Amino acid sequence: MTQHTHGLQTWVLQRISAVYLAGFLVYLIIHFLPGGAHSYAQWQAWLSQPLVNICAAGFILALLVHGWVGMRDVILDYIHPVALRLAVLGAVGLVLAGSGLWALRSLLLVAV
Repeated sequence: MTQHTHGLQTWVLQRISAVYLAGFLVYLIIHFLPGGAHSYAQWQAWLSQPLVNICAAGFILALLVHGWVGMRDVILDYIHPVALRLAVLGAVGLVLAGSGLWALRSLLLVAV
């Protein structure tokens, strides 16, 4: 795989994740704005619906992918020493993975 092809793949991946994120946020605004404040019980009932739960998990995963591609590009552009670059990429990867696991676990606990 050439560098150009890899760059195009990550560009497309970030654009697809951005479209999903924007679409889900529009759905959230349309769903929650008219009703005003919602209680925990209402949020839990809403997240207990299987389709909503799957779409929310997709939102979390799309957010992680979008964040990874963006941070990766910034790190590759501005951090030139290879050892430091790998360390920073590893740290960002660990933070994103930990955040994603925490968010998905929280989503599962609320939906139960």
